[in-house]
Amino acid sequence: MLRLKKVAALFTIEVASMTGTLNVYLIVQQQGPVTTAPAQAARQAAAQARASAQDAKELAEQIRKEVQAEFGGVTGHPTPPIPDRSFTIRGPNGEQTVIGMPPPGEIIPPQAVDMALAFFFTVAVIIIGLPIARAFARRMDRKSGVPQVPSEVSAQLAHLNQAVDAIALEVERISEGQRFTTRLLSEQRDAARQTLPSGANR
Repeated sequence: MLRLKKVAALFTIEVASMTGTLNVYLIVQQQGPVTTAPAQAARQAAAQARASAQDAKELAEQIRKEVQAEFGGVTGHPTPPIPDRSFTIRGPNGEQTVIGMPPPGEIIPPQAVDMALAFFFTVAVIIIGLPIARAFARRMDRKSGVPQVPSEVSAQLAHLNQAVDAIALEVERISEGQRFTTRLLSEQRDAARQTLPSGANR
């Protein structure tokens, strides 16, 4: 309340000093260069008005300094007090629990803000980096593709393939002839056993 009174007094003194200065200006403008007795009275009134305006300025400056000292150098509106951000919970057995809320700027803990920023940064890196990594991998695959085999080497490989096929065919014929010979020998042996007299008939 005292602060408001001082501010109001400061405002009133400022208005009075401005009014006094304006009156002096008007009196001097109206009188002009006339040197009669009323002009001297006007000059005296102007001098008195100047003196009162000077006193009002000094008083206003003194009050301004006091107000600035009280408000800590801030001449604007004082900051309103922070309201009590606590509430009471009453349990079924009549026990009361007081829970305090943090100030409005500290409701979200700083660790949560850091985690959210890290999450969004990671998502941005993945969204931007994944296509770049794919393009880089494709470029490397194109550079390190399957080398082209020379025509001479491919011709030699085809000739070798044909030779191996011919060898496999000949080996198959040889094995077939050996099987045929083995079967003939076994049949002749069986026929000879049947024609020869056994030891019991002698």
